[in-house]
Amino acid sequence: MAKTASANPPAPAVARSSKQWIFSPLLDLLVGCGAWSLPLLALTFYLGQRNAVTLSFAFYFLGVFCNQPHYMATVYRAYRTPEDFNRYRFFTVYVTVFIVLTLLVVHLAPALFPWLLTFYLTWSPWHYTGQNFGISLMLARRAGAQPTNQDRTLIWWSYFASYAVWFLALHNTSTPGDVNLLILPIPAAVAQVGKYFFLAVYLVAGGIGHFRLVRQIGVRAMAGPLTMFVTQFLWFLLPELVRVTTHFQFSPTYASAGILAFMHCAQYLWITTYYAQRERTASSTAPKNNHEPTAAFRFSSYYLILILGGIALFVPGPWLASRVFGHDLVESFFIFSALINLHHFILDGAIWKLRDGRIARLLLGRNPPVEESGQAPGTDGARSPLGWLLGPKPVARTVRYTAGATLLALAALDQTQFWLTLKNSSQPAFALAQLFNPQDTRVYFQHAKQLAAIGKNTEAMDELRHAIAINPRNAPVQHLLGELLYRSGDTDAALAHYDHMTVLFPPDHVVLVNRGLLAAKRGDTTKSRESFEAALRLSPDDTGLHLYLGQALETGGDLSGAINQYALYIHLHRDDMNAPEVLPNYLRAGLKLGEISLRRNEREVAVNWYRRVAEFARQTGRTEELNLAEANLRALQAAR
Repeated sequence: MAKTASANPPAPAVARSSKQWIFSPLLDLLVGCGAWSLPLLALTFYLGQRNAVTLSFAFYFLGVFCNQPHYMATVYRAYRTPEDFNRYRFFTVYVTVFIVLTLLVVHLAPALFPWLLTFYLTWSPWHYTGQNFGISLMLARRAGAQPTNQDRTLIWWSYFASYAVWFLALHNTSTPGDVNLLILPIPAAVAQVGKYFFLAVYLVAGGIGHFRLVRQIGVRAMAGPLTMFVTQFLWFLLPELVRVTTHFQFSPTYASAGILAFMHCAQYLWITTYYAQRERTASSTAPKNNHEPTAAFRFSSYYLILILGGIALFVPGPWLASRVFGHDLVESFFIFSALINLHHFILDGAIWKLRDGRIARLLLGRNPPVEESGQAPGTDGARSPLGWLLGPKPVARTVRYTAGATLLALAALDQTQFWLTLKNSSQPAFALAQLFNPQDTRVYFQHAKQLAAIGKNTEAMDELRHAIAINPRNAPVQHLLGELLYRSGDTDAALAHYDHMTVLFPPDHVVLVNRGLLAAKRGDTTKSRESFEAALRLSPDDTGLHLYLGQALETGGDLSGAINQYALYIHLHRDDMNAPEVLPNYLRAGLKLGEISLRRNEREVAVNWYRRVAEFARQTGRTEELNLAEANLRALQAAR
């Protein structure tokens, strides 16, 4: 839900009492203000560590009853009556047509998919932030507060700052690479300073803004907005604090999927259900020019419409694109999801604003509004395009029931397909999933992983090639095939595969490293050096690349460059040389420096390096490196 506050002077405060809350204090605080965030975040984190597969299915299943209906709630609001449809015509017609055209273009040009996904994942948390900010000010006004423009600005800056921390945590040069995400190259040091700055803005601006409202109406009346302020911290700041203080890492999609998406969607349904109920009540009490009674609001009917509409938005499209046009079901699902979300963000921002007097009166709990014409909405003789379908005639009723049953059956098929393609499924489950939809690359990928785990690499590669034939841009499939080719010992085939991946995808650390190692095996020192240098630019913190690059430079005859790389590795690990993962490479780098110095006729330098390695190897119990260093020292002594 977009920002619901306006730049107009604050309206007179409403009386507190029952108007302070939407449904009840408990439900409003838990769902509307996110008081359940901490226990739900802790629970899903605990379950994710133990059974991530089942948890992913649980969220996919919940999507039918929460996430998908929340999108339909905005569509229902904008398209339900001719008045609403015409009021938001720019969004209901022109933006919708643009989204549909974009959907077709991305299916035809899959290279645009990373741009679309990155745009969606970056905007989605901002959408959550706008909804939290709007609900916070709405509850403050319902409780009797009169926020000034300065109060509103301070609170807005606090919410913006929390989003900015998340944005910088994603878009910086230290973020792990992902072929489907286009990360902005903000220097990691700049991003780190920015995160501390915006954390301070969140605390100071938010603290001052909320304190000013607490002075007006008291802490108890501000329970909702204060809870929302803490929720914003839990959603966007806590994960980053956990990431920098522990070894736990969070996927870039954590703010757009899983438990955060579920809580956001539940919050959205909470407020839109209240609005739909109030609007129907207002319509039933408003003067009418005809004799048609307005049906009372029934949550069961409203919720069923949202469920069926949500299924219609998300499920048929990807299945149609995959079965009819041969597109990868998984990628098509993400394309549809991203574009439906973007349409929702745009349409939602236009609708849910307190600048609209009717919405303001309903959400702020004032007198029920009446249309300027004196008629209830939707009763002026202009009929909805779906008026016949929603009518009482037997044929219309049959069509409705048939369409509803078809959508529920399709949703059940989609859920079954997801369950059958989980990584712990059996071969019969994969065969059934492939029968349902042979364009689902998850079937081939999961089966290939199981085959590779038991050593059947040839069969696994056949499965992966089936998936690649459907979607060449499926990065996990391409990575696994490259890994299996590397293990097979077929250097030429593996190198050709990684060469193709460098053309197909943005620069990737793993691809570049494996390509460099394979090129070194074939004696192509130029390609090997170029690959390691590119990988080092992409991941400057991977110090092992200095050893690979040093070896490539040494093989290519650039002894000075090789010395620089080996010496740099030793310099970078001067404080943790005893670490188990560092010690062997540290000693190897020292031996290499001695060897290269000897090749350059720098005997004293070589002796010094061999002595340093021998002494350190003796201290750490590394017999192999000790024997090698001492043997070289004896050879040098004998040569003298």
